[in-house]
Amino acid sequence: MKRFTILVIDNQAGNSISLEQILVVNDFEVKVLSMEEEIFRFINEETVDLVFIEADLPEMQSFSICRAIKSNDKWSVIPVIFMVDRDNLELISEIFESGADDYILKPLLNLEILTKSRALLELKYGRQIARNTNQMLETRVGQRTRELEDSLKMLRQAYKDLEILEIAKSEFFNLVSHEIRTPLNGILGSLALIERFELPEEVNRYFMILGYSAKRLEKFSNTIIEASALRIKGERAMVYVDNDIITIIQKALDQVSLEFPEKNMEIDIQNNATNLSLRGDEKYLIKCFAVVFENAFKFSSIGGRVEVIIINETEGNLKITIADYGIGFSKVSLDNIFKAMSNLDAHVDKNTGMGLHIAKLIIEAHSGSIRVGNRMPSGAFVEIKIPVKQPA
Repeated sequence: MKRFTILVIDNQAGNSISLEQILVVNDFEVKVLSMEEEIFRFINEETVDLVFIEADLPEMQSFSICRAIKSNDKWSVIPVIFMVDRDNLELISEIFESGADDYILKPLLNLEILTKSRALLELKYGRQIARNTNQMLETRVGQRTRELEDSLKMLRQAYKDLEILEIAKSEFFNLVSHEIRTPLNGILGSLALIERFELPEEVNRYFMILGYSAKRLEKFSNTIIEASALRIKGERAMVYVDNDIITIIQKALDQVSLEFPEKNMEIDIQNNATNLSLRGDEKYLIKCFAVVFENAFKFSSIGGRVEVIIINETEGNLKITIADYGIGFSKVSLDNIFKAMSNLDAHVDKNTGMGLHIAKLIIEAHSGSIRVGNRMPSGAFVEIKIPVKQPA
């Protein structure tokens, strides 16, 4: 256990002997000094925990010593207690002005000495522990901050690298699509010319398969080009004009109904909105809703039902919910639904795996949002939110 070192500054032997005896008996190490040079040398060379000063040193020396201790950065934490005669209490204000922590009255009382000494020592070392803890915490916080800054720099660099990679990927797909389209145009043009000739039925069947495959490849190529443009340009790829959401939805439905005439779907449009106007790119908005309706038609049974519910939200959005009663999305599909080439279920004809990916890009380019989910007990829904055009 640490033994505290106490310095007694006194030129009166009676006081110092009495004080020294009390402190030594209570397991303190005590050093008694009176010469100023010795005092400061001792404080500088030894670890001093507490100082007692006789207030009645000649030429007010006691106060200059206290000020010297308290003005030194290294020594200022050392508590100082003055010893004062009971008939000399006018010194008390000057004692505290000099920086002292407390005083005791003479004749010295054992209990007062020990109580005040221990209280100031506990306060000193409590502050020291707090300072050390604070320094340690500051060091750890500084180290952690530097680590986080380094991690942030790495993340920013990784994000830049990903952006570059995404642009490179889009440009690559764009290039591939254009390279596909060049020979594809020749194939489709040749097929259009061949249709003018009378050919055997079997040959015609092969040409029909070839034509179907070429058109599907053309559609995929166009989809890739559109996705690349949306990823790179975003809203800059849009041509914003005033639109009516009902018109957009109806055109998308007409387009998809022609693709799936055999489905004979029942469409229920429930318009509960008062403001149906929005600023957007008509072509891209129709494509977005067509993608959603394609999924609803594709995974519904013949004669199935699709509901379209339109409402105005207080946040200034149009919310369009498209719901069907089909088989719904699988867990794997929901986890990856908006990723490019996310056709992770069993292959479905005409599905490029890009539909909802492009739909999301289109809606985000219109400052909107899109989410999907399953209905109970069956079916799926797609919820689209898009800002309405505010009235002038």
